[in-house]
Amino acid sequence: MPRIEYKPRPAQPKNRGLQLVYRILLILALLLALVILGGTVYALAIRPKAAITGRAAFKENGAPSSPASEAGISDASIFTGLGRLRCPTAKAGMVILQAAFPYYPGDRAFSEELASRIRELRNISAAYFAGMTMEELGRKSEADIKAELLAEYNGILRLGRIETLYFNEYMLIE
Repeated sequence: MPRIEYKPRPAQPKNRGLQLVYRILLILALLLALVILGGTVYALAIRPKAAITGRAAFKENGAPSSPASEAGISDASIFTGLGRLRCPTAKAGMVILQAAFPYYPGDRAFSEELASRIRELRNISAAYFAGMTMEELGRKSEADIKAELLAEYNGILRLGRIETLYFNEYMLIE
């Protein structure tokens, strides 16, 4: 009897279309990995100045164009989170105040501290004006009031300092 040999057929894919989809997905995954790797290399190695934050960035950059330029600070944002304050004085009278100051948005910890201490900064302002009469406030210059408030603000801040204080609005009302 002749011998019948069984030759297994080479494994053929059941669906060539499915293999094509897998190959396309593999190519897309590799391209995505290359894009992520390239972006990481670009951000870390090629563009190091974008990672500089804080005072070093302000010393390196060109001329400022914001109100902070008066203090020689560039790339600063103006913090106006205290809003408009209506502070009663020791005797009859009221101070309407809107304080603002430059800060460095790249300094994340200090920015977060400012946001978390808005209520305390407002309370400091209210207590400062509540301890003075209209006559005392009338005798003090605006620069003296700013300096005293600035010292009290910086007294509670731990992660940074406010260097310049501006009054967008400052009115004494009897």
